[in-house]
Amino acid sequence: MIYFAILAAVVAIGLKWSARSISKNLLVQGSQGPAQLGSISTGLLIVAVVLFVVSSTAIIPAGHVGVQVLFGKVNPRVLTEGIQIINPLVEVQQMSVRTETYTMSATATEGAVRGDDAIQALSSDGLLMPLDITIAFRLVGADAPRVYRDIGADYVDKIIRPASRTAVREAIAGFTAQEAYATKREALPAKMHELLTERMRSLLEQREDFKGATGFLIDQVMLRNIQLPAKVKNAIEAKLEAAQQAEQMQFVLDKERQEAERKRIEAKGVSDFQTIVSQSINANLLQWKGIEATEALSKSQNAKIVVIGSGKNGLPIILNTDKE
Repeated sequence: MIYFAILAAVVAIGLKWSARSISKNLLVQGSQGPAQLGSISTGLLIVAVVLFVVSSTAIIPAGHVGVQVLFGKVNPRVLTEGIQIINPLVEVQQMSVRTETYTMSATATEGAVRGDDAIQALSSDGLLMPLDITIAFRLVGADAPRVYRDIGADYVDKIIRPASRTAVREAIAGFTAQEAYATKREALPAKMHELLTERMRSLLEQREDFKGATGFLIDQVMLRNIQLPAKVKNAIEAKLEAAQQAEQMQFVLDKERQEAERKRIEAKGVSDFQTIVSQSINANLLQWKGIEATEALSKSQNAKIVVIGSGKNGLPIILNTDKE
């Protein structure tokens, strides 16, 4: 656009000069030629000014940053969202800083690459497992000029894809097929995320300009599907089912042991109580209790006959004489 402004300005100046030359050389009075050329040149100047003003501004949409390129040289200053005043000769490259996803899948309609793009990874027990993976990542806005200069706008194919596939293979190598498929299904993506972050940092730090820079942030690694042969999958599921049944049986046995221990403790408590009571009861205690009972009955207002039992320690027998 700036080039059209320059061209319009040059033409306008040329027409203005031509109009002045013609007006000096014309002998016929009242000719409208010079006036028409002057009007055209004025219009072209206005157009040139408008184009120049438009070329001096850039509109950066939401979720993007602008990278300024002047004659092949990248300006390190980042253009943020909104209207920005720029050098009219600068070319602005817009780069997204929103979270983006990149899917590698065996399903032809889901992955970024058409056809079977699943990652073929080898588990620690030697089983080849195709994996469907989705990577959620975003460009760090402050590092956009360096990314554009050193990697280019197609950084997904140059950095994200190869680093992701390598990190996934490294992660799966530390898990068995059973762990990846079932028992450690949540731990595997976390390991992938860790290794991918390290791999990205390692790739970028090889470039001098990226020392201390982040470049990209890996938000999440999503393990979408693990493809296993039917026999292997069935064997793993049968093994897990047997393990669950064994755990359930162990739980029942532990519960029965706890119940038996509770009953043993309860019986021991009853036995200890009976032993203590039997040891504390003797003849003197019984005689004293009998005396207390006799004394209490003697103070009662009910008619009664108290008969002393046989022997010197005989207890009294109370006979109620009340008649209905």
